[in-house]
Parts: sequence; C-alpha cells; structure tokens
Amino acid sequence: MHTILDERYAAKPCQLLDWYLPDTDGFDTILWFHGGGMETGDRKGGEALGEQAVQAGYAFVSVEYSLYPAARYPEFILDAAQSVGHVQKRLSKLGGSGRIIITGQSAGAYLTMMLCMNPAYLRNFGVEMNGILAYCSDSAQMTTHFNVLRERGMDSRLERIDEAAPLYYAGVTMLAKPLLIIYYENDMPCRPEQNILMHKSLLRFQPDAKVELVCLPGGHCAGSSRVDETGKFPYMVELLKFAKEL
Repeated sequence: MHTILDERYAAKPCQLLDWYLPDTDGFDTILWFHGGGMETGDRKGGEALGEQAVQAGYAFVSVEYSLYPAARYPEFILDAAQSVGHVQKRLSKLGGSGRIIITGQSAGAYLTMMLCMNPAYLRNFGVEMNGILAYCSDSAQMTTHFNVLRERGMDSRLERIDEAAPLYYAGVTMLAKPLLIIYYENDMPCRPEQNILMHKSLLRFQPDAKVELVCLPGGHCAGSSRVDETGKFPYMVELLKFAKEL
C-alpha cells in the first residue's frame, strides 16, 4: 500500500482528501465521506477502513468537506460532488480502472444518498456517470438532515421530506446504479424506519433495481467504527461482498 495525503480537490481549506492505494494497477476505487452530523469528523477517520479496502485490492479515498457552523446547505453536498469529479480525473494517472463506488458513514451517508438520488450535483462538476459503479450508504438520514432543519430554525427531531431529503427523490429519480443501504439494530431514533422506507420506496418504482438492504448488529455506524472478532469492519465486509456482485 502507498498513500497520497492531504491532496487538495478545491480551494477551501477543508477541501482535502487522502488516498490509500494498492501497489497494482487496474483497481476500482471506494470514495468515502466521514460521519459527524456535518459538525465534526475529518478524513483521517477513514484510515483503518482504507487499509482494509487496499487489502482487498481497492483504492480508498477519504474526503473532507465543509462543516457547520461555517457551512450552509448545500455546501457540503457541493463539496462531495466536487471531490468525486476530482478523483475521477486523477484515476487514470494513478493506474485506476476509473470505476468508483461512492459511500459514506452517517452524515457522509446522507451526502452519498443526495448524490445518488439527485445526480445533477455530480453532473454539474463534470462527473462522467459511466464511471460510477455503485453507491453504499452506512446509516444515512433519508429525511431532511437534522442539522439542515436546525439551520432553518426548526426542531431537529422533526421528520421532513423536501429537496434536502434523499427520500424526496424516490420515484422522481430512477436509479441507474446499484445501491447498498446499511443500517443498525440499535440505530438512532427513526433511522431504521427511514432506511427501510427508502428501500421499499425505490423498489416500488423499480422492482428490478439492484437495491439491497442490510441490517447489522450494534448501534449507529458500529460496523464502520469498530472491528469484529475477525478484525474486520462489518460495514467493509458487506460493501466488498456487494461490490464483487457488480
């Protein structure tokens, strides 16, 4: 494995990413957005996940993006989309296949789902959609994110479905790429129900779509936050299993 750290994908101080690369060419790439409610977290939280991805023959890119209180909706989504465009342009020079799996944890999963369900964000940054292999969300909020509600002066516990909610686009945007949805037995309040609803809503409009729903044991994002008795992250195990079927 070799790394390229602190690479800038745009001009803002936070717009940085880290590469974890296998020592062979022709690899697919997992692009990961960290969690933290769009308030906390950074790209360095992906290091251990990146090591396991590289062991399986994938490149792993951990992305940093704008956070509250400085950020305002939809800045963090725009950052996420811009990072995908940057990575896509870089892959040919680094020996990659050009195929990208977009994924994220919690807030990063919300970003993943917003890119998945409203791909105009990606197209606006010149992303070639043929290069997107799949999406994987790790305990995403499928309604309007609680911190977007807080930004609007609303109670963050409210369940709202509008243009800032991945669920808003179900039945409007037809899935063109496979999607893996992960949530947890003891997840945050309403999070299991939101993920189940997203899965059922997508299949209601596209019964033959490749959309898989997986419930893992533990609390919120446990599968990407700590390893199991085998030394593996359960989230990464599920993601790699899903990727092998593509």
